[in-house]
Amino acid sequence: MGQAHHSKPRPDGSQKLFIKGGVFSVRLLSVHVHSRLFTPSYTCAMSTAAPAAHLQRLPWELTDAIIDYLHSDVVTLGACSMVSSEWLKRSRHHIFTTVQLWPWRIQKFVKLAASQKCTFSDHIQRIELDDARVKPEVPGVPFTDAMSLSQLSRLSQVEAIQVRSVDWTALSPAEQGQLRMRLSRFRQLKRLEFDAVVFHDLREVVKIITSFPLLKHLSANVSFTKYTEHAIASAAQLRLPRNVETLELGTEDGIPVVLSSVFEAAASADPHVTRLNLRSLKVHHLPLLRTTVRKIGSHLRHVCLDLDRVTWEIVTEDDYIKSLKLSRLSQLRSLQIEGLKLSQKQSVLETSLPRLLSRLESPFLQHILISFSLDFFVDLDNFDWDQLQRVLKELHFFGMKGAKITIKTAPTVDSGKQKVVELWVRKALRELDERGALDVTVVAS
Repeated sequence: MGQAHHSKPRPDGSQKLFIKGGVFSVRLLSVHVHSRLFTPSYTCAMSTAAPAAHLQRLPWELTDAIIDYLHSDVVTLGACSMVSSEWLKRSRHHIFTTVQLWPWRIQKFVKLAASQKCTFSDHIQRIELDDARVKPEVPGVPFTDAMSLSQLSRLSQVEAIQVRSVDWTALSPAEQGQLRMRLSRFRQLKRLEFDAVVFHDLREVVKIITSFPLLKHLSANVSFTKYTEHAIASAAQLRLPRNVETLELGTEDGIPVVLSSVFEAAASADPHVTRLNLRSLKVHHLPLLRTTVRKIGSHLRHVCLDLDRVTWEIVTEDDYIKSLKLSRLSQLRSLQIEGLKLSQKQSVLETSLPRLLSRLESPFLQHILISFSLDFFVDLDNFDWDQLQRVLKELHFFGMKGAKITIKTAPTVDSGKQKVVELWVRKALRELDERGALDVTVVAS
């Protein structure tokens, strides 16, 4: 693939791509491609060859560079593919990497994917299914029925599946067994995500994930019909497969129940979970965080803490710092903290941040990622950037590669004002920025 660097958009919508000494001006709008670069060839996703008269005029190195540049812009890639069949062939691994099989579209899609003329099915790496994505006027196929479609077996190369808004308890034990068997056809699965899915307890989750010997990542944003204390007691007798290295938990049931299984397993063997993402953490999870750090902290390499800020207003700074004890994370490579806010009234989460980070002692630390929300520009002044910079400079001196600060603004904030915020933060952390150890991103959320 050619290496491309792009400039800012020009008034006419074009951009320059710099590729190994050559400069090309390419219009990167959603449907327009310069006619001098391509002879139009209107194709569809099932085309296998372009007519001989429709020749590619753009050098392949530049084609690949533009495709890489547009890798996340599926709309534009699709428009380019409708103009040149060669673009479709070379970009389908971007366009069809993820497919969303909502109930109202799944039948047509699997029929298309099963066609002998289909040229994209082998490029599908992730499928998403959500029973809540319905259209009242269109008949739909729910998740449980979708799994029974034989055409899905053609997608056996899929490495990630997301399941949302499904009630597993509505199925009989026999139906649950059949569903597990159908899911197990995805033998290459490495990532499984449950979001807003209901189970009786953790037993069925463990049965499902045991079917995937290559599974590395489990997201269990789930709820259980059993009382939490009973679900925890049951989970303590279960063991997650040791091939699972990443856990993402973010529900009132999922966090304590799944972690109880991890804690009990750690008593008899080295923990196999090295990446832990905990989301929507509330103040009553503080004892659980303390136990997490104590029992498996020395094995964690990547940690993400997404804090529900409103609930943390009653905790003291000492309790917060002592409970986390980040010095125990001796193998830590990256720490991500989300849920902070720049506001007139700072909570303990913001005031204690420099002190919390100063407790990090891992010699392997590479990155720190901190996310703030921002409502008003004037609130940037209310945070102690000097103290944060001092701690980050010390960590950088001892080997940390860099820190990334993300500022989330209101959706109405335009790109010009976002740039002003970015420059303000860079100025506040100027010494760190001058070392090349600072990345600042401002996004509308």
